[in-house]
Amino acid sequence: NYDKPPLIGTIGVQRDMDMIRSWITNNEPIILVGPEGCGKSLILTNLFNQQKSTQVATIHCNAETKATHLIQKLNQACSVSSISQGRVYRPKDCSKLILFLKDINLPKPDKYDTIQLIAFLQQIATYNG
Repeated sequence: NYDKPPLIGTIGVQRDMDMIRSWITNNEPIILVGPEGCGKSLILTNLFNQQKSTQVATIHCNAETKATHLIQKLNQACSVSSISQGRVYRPKDCSKLILFLKDINLPKPDKYDTIQLIAFLQQIATYNG
């Protein structure tokens, strides 16, 4: 769990937090975009701390981050079971796992001009993984 950083509850911050909180509560995938230092991580960490029975798995992306790094993080944070439709990942110590990817814009495309990490995340979101 993150240490709670100080946050000034301006009207704009409160509005943003209310909107993002509803997405997190409804398990919707979100991408938060903004310039460096504008408070994206600060707002998210405060919201993550408010979630009950929730674990946050953070991945700090770089140019070499691939889908395998995300799968490794899932294997660390989840227990895996097999069912007839395939593998099921469930958080080990809580009821909800949040994947927090920082600097998701940094991974570089492969020789096919595909960013594996982004393609994998699209599949997860598309198939409600």
